[in-house]
Amino acid sequence: MSSLCKSIKSKKYSHLQCPNQSSGGSEFCAKHKRTKVLWVSSTPQRPPLTRKQKAAAEKIQRFWLLNGRRKALAIHGPALFESSITTNNTDIYTLAPSTTIPFTYHFSYSDDAKRVWVFDLRFLMHLLHHGNLKNPYTQEAIPPNTLERLQRRAEILRNQKVPIVYMEEANLTPEQIWNQKVMDVFLKLTSLGYGVNMCWFETMTVLAHVNFYGRLYAMWNYELPLTQVQKDIIVPGYKSGRTILFKWTPRETMEGLHDIRWWRKHNLALMNAFLSRGQDRATQGCGALYILTALANIHTRVGEAFPWLVQD
Repeated sequence: MSSLCKSIKSKKYSHLQCPNQSSGGSEFCAKHKRTKVLWVSSTPQRPPLTRKQKAAAEKIQRFWLLNGRRKALAIHGPALFESSITTNNTDIYTLAPSTTIPFTYHFSYSDDAKRVWVFDLRFLMHLLHHGNLKNPYTQEAIPPNTLERLQRRAEILRNQKVPIVYMEEANLTPEQIWNQKVMDVFLKLTSLGYGVNMCWFETMTVLAHVNFYGRLYAMWNYELPLTQVQKDIIVPGYKSGRTILFKWTPRETMEGLHDIRWWRKHNLALMNAFLSRGQDRATQGCGALYILTALANIHTRVGEAFPWLVQD
């Protein structure tokens, strides 16, 4: 059975093999029978493994399965190779499936109730930056041994010059960008000592948003006897044109017949103003109490979590 000629195609195309069939029982075609310049493949085929090499490869594989996987699980957590065991199946920061979390940043743990949670390590470091040591889904404290493992992993990444904060992403979807804004506001709230589930905000109806805005407006303008100086300490620039706190009266908002997206955007901005404009933690805490009081009086779940804020 004939095969391809083993010569180069020509001096000009020495990187290519001659496409002709060998002839006359020779390894070369009739054209290259006299020159016999061998063509050397740029990607030579590896010789087959010997029995000893196969045995060594199997030994390395067994070592990885017994030790490498065990070490990786100890570093990254129980869900590293079994994403199906997690209670949450999305990355809370980007809303992408949890399976898209890069291997380097995968971090999972099991809580006291044996539920497995998975996060991007950068998100957990974001929580720590805000002084929050709670699971954002359950508002339960993250176990101390898990925090130690998290900090050890973060230290290793720092030493390896791997960033442990989110970088600016140009390809985030509008939904992911919105989710990050909501998360930032609720992390600020939690860092001030008031752990509130962000899902409570996300599930609010248009009517709930209308009532929330109305309660905040009434407390700020009528119900709580604060002077203008005190108000300006809690929310600096609350009466200024571009930074005015309440742009409309409750009656004016009702006349607009706004949809849920409009209400979420404006109420989130209002919450952020109460939480961020104060110059110190104490005044920001006062702003947080305004928000919590309004939420507790229009949202059943918040009222159950903070019954002392519910007004009869």
